Order: sequence, then structure tokens, then C-alpha cells
Amino acid sequence: MKHKIITSIIIAVILLIVSLQFAPVLLKSEKDEMVKNKLVAAHIYDMMKSAVERPIIVSESMCADEFLQSALANELSVPEKKIEAEMASYLTSIKNEFGYIAAFVVSEETHRYYTPRGINKIVNPKSEPYDIWYQLFLESGKDIDLDTDRDQANGYRWTVFVNTRITDARGKLLGVCGVGVFMDVLQEIVLDAEEKYDVKINLIDPEGLVQVDSDSTNIENAYISEAISDHATAESFTYMKRSMGGFRMTRYLPELEWYLVVQSFGQNVVGFGIKLPLIILYLLLVSLLILILTKKYSIEVHKLIKTQELEDKLTGLPNRNYLYESYGELGVFNTTRYKSLVMFDIDQFKTVSEETDGDKIILGVAELAKKAMEGHGLLFRWSGDEFVAFLEMDADEAEKRFTEFCAEVRGALDVTVSVGLVEIDLAESIKTNYHRAVQPCYAVKEAGGNGVRRK
Repeated sequence: MKHKIITSIIIAVILLIVSLQFAPVLLKSEKDEMVKNKLVAAHIYDMMKSAVERPIIVSESMCADEFLQSALANELSVPEKKIEAEMASYLTSIKNEFGYIAAFVVSEETHRYYTPRGINKIVNPKSEPYDIWYQLFLESGKDIDLDTDRDQANGYRWTVFVNTRITDARGKLLGVCGVGVFMDVLQEIVLDAEEKYDVKINLIDPEGLVQVDSDSTNIENAYISEAISDHATAESFTYMKRSMGGFRMTRYLPELEWYLVVQSFGQNVVGFGIKLPLIILYLLLVSLLILILTKKYSIEVHKLIKTQELEDKLTGLPNRNYLYESYGELGVFNTTRYKSLVMFDIDQFKTVSEETDGDKIILGVAELAKKAMEGHGLLFRWSGDEFVAFLEMDADEAEKRFTEFCAEVRGALDVTVSVGLVEIDLAESIKTNYHRAVQPCYAVKEAGGNGVRRK
């Protein structure tokens, strides 16, 4: 017993000496590494900002172009073939000068979608659900906006679109113009930096949803929600330490309204000259912990950014991640059990949440929606105050139930909801069915909210 006590004291003294000897070196090494990481992140920030800001500048220049404003203002007085040729020539010059293949103009007067190849189509959300982007952008009130989506005109390639509002000198809306940067162009820049600096680089939206990633399967699929909780600003990077020398650095890009996230997953940050003593110290500490606690410890090194959380933390409802996990990247219905789809959100929720407990309202609406469904379907919290439901009932029954749901929400929670309802088209993707439901939902809002409308 006495021998064990003496041995324990000797080990403790050795550990203390080793710790005192290397602690200053470790602290200096960590500080130096943090400075180095911040310099790397600053370089990546400048590189990504330049890559995405350039098309923004091009798009802003287009909307201020006198030729484009004049062409749209006088569009109806010019023969269609002539204006088509003029627009195609103009957009081709943009494409040739800057290399952005997805240069486009949409006329508010005629809803023609002009491209370098001429008139691609007539924008009509009623017949083409994907065209809802035009209406949503105009209703957002923004002069410029970034949107990551698949480009229908170019083989459904992932593209970052820069949409810009065109107005005349009096502020009259003439249309929308912009350019689209193919994702693979950005991915080349990202991948090169990732390999050079041994980090993971992402651009994410304010909800944490990945917008740019070197791995296409993560785009608009994976979340880095923890980066949003870093409360990053535009002034500098936040710095969050992780296990085994890893880190996460986040910075807000106000021009994009996105966040840049630079991550490292557990690389060794210590110099070669002190590796061996640190390993010995580490093993001794782990051995003592094993002897004392008789438990096995392991260090998890998370090398995937895709979150495994499939439920919304507030409501416990399945989230978008659940949808992607269940239905795959293409997002097609793999069952015939669902007959209709509804999309609904709370009217003027921003004002409501400022005046009362927003979380309480969200929970109340979710409970009343589940009550209306009575287990005959699947309810998702889509984002913020927006919900989507796949229903095992026809559109007539769904309309009846959600009309009652609207009345119950107003009576119980003193707020209103707008509901869009469609019959599910199994030949279309879930996203297309969703956009079909968005249209009648927004029609309800335009009429004052509080109701159900069918496509």
C-alpha cells in the first residue's frame, strides 16, 4: 500500500514538472497558430469576397445601363424580333467580357426572359412553378439578391444567381437582370484553398443552410447551424476552438447576406520539437484517468459538416434535413400515400414576434396543424414561421381541415396564417410541388392573409 502511494506521488510530481516545462511553449504555440489561422481566414475571405462580389458589380452595372433601361422602357414599340436580337447581342457582350454564361434580363412589361441566345421563355409562375423566384424577389423589396439554384437553361447545373432590380429615373419597375455564376467555377476556387490550407470552406445563408461547397451533395442540403450561433459580424472573424487543435472561424458578408465559414477538424498545431514530450504527457494523463475512472475515452474528429439533426429543436418536427435524407438529392416522392401538399406561414410574423413570444406562437401553430391533420400525413417546419405538410387526404378534405385550422389559429393565438394547397403531382419533384403551393399561399397574403387557396 505504501509502495503504491509513493509511486502515485512520483507520477504526480513528474506530471507537474512536465506541465510546468511545456505549458508556456504550448500557450505560445497556440497563440501563434491562432494568428496564423486568422491570416489564412482573412486571405480566404478576400478571395471569396472577390469571387462573388465581381458578378454583383456586373449585375449592378447592367441595371444602371442606359441602353438596357431604354430598351425595356420602349420594348412594346419595337418589333419582337428586333428587340430580341438587340437583347441577345447585349447579353452576349456581357458573357464574352466577363465569362458569366447565365446573363439574363426579365421584362416586367412582357415577362420575356432574355438570354444571349434570345427569348428563352415567358416567365409565368402559374404554368411554371420555378418562375416563382421572380415574384418572390420583387416582393422582397430588395434591389439585389443572391439565389443558389439549379439552372434549367443549362442542364440543371448548380448556379449562384445575382438578381438585380431595374428601374427608370422615376423609380418605375422595368424588370430584373443579372448574371449566374456556375457553382463549379466557385468550387474550383474553394477546393484549391481547402487543399492548400487544409481547411473546409463554406458560404451559408442566415439559417445555416450551405450555399457554396466543394462537395455538391452538401449544397442546399447540409446545415452548419452552429456557425450562426457564433454571432459573427462583418468587421472580423469569430474564432471557436475545437478538439485536437481544430477551429471554426465565421464572418458575415453583408453584400451577400451570407456567412463565410472556415473550419479545421483536429489537425495538430504543435511544433515537431515538443511533440514527443506532449505525447508522453497525454498518454500518462489518459492512463491515470483510465485507472481512476475505469472508463474508455475517445476523441471524435468530425470531418463531415452535414448535421445529423433531422428534427427542429423548437417544435420537434422533422426539418429540411429529414426531407433530404428521406427523399434524396433529387427530392422525388417515393410513395403514393400522399395526395396533397400544403405550405403555410404566419402572417406578418416579424411584427408578431416583436410584440409577443414568437416561439410560443410557433409552437401553438404547430400543435394546431397537427390537430388538423389527425396523424394523416407528415408535417415539417420548413424555416422560420413556414411549415409544409404532406397529406394522406385529397385536396377537398385538406381544404376543409385547413380552413378550420385558420379559424382555430386566429381564435386561440390571435394571429393569422396563409395557406397554399395543391394536389401532389407525382411526376414532379417535391420542390416543384412546393413552389406550386407557394403561389396560392402568396395570393392569400396579397388578399390580406388568413385563409386557404388551392392551385
